[in-house]
Amino acid sequence: MSAPTLNPNDYAYGDPDKYRAHISELMALVSMRANMAGDYAAMRDDAGLRYSMKCAAAEFRAALNLLGDLTEQLERERQRRQPAPASHPHSNHEARV
Repeated sequence: MSAPTLNPNDYAYGDPDKYRAHISELMALVSMRANMAGDYAAMRDDAGLRYSMKCAAAEFRAALNLLGDLTEQLERERQRRQPAPASHPHSNHEARV
């Protein structure tokens, strides 16, 4: 059973699921390119093999970059949700003297 398909157009800018949807699309492309590379290798078509592998590598790098962006966004959201430290009116040692 496969996971439901994610469509980037279904999500608003800034929604973490938009990043996930783009990553999902790119990884589907990587999978397709890997299959093509296998076919080209079996046919001894080195030009097709080289091209499909270069495309797969570029798509994989793009997905990794998006994963980094997603991780940063989730960390920013986590920090925003944390309560601010309570201010201590006399936290300064000199103020207590």
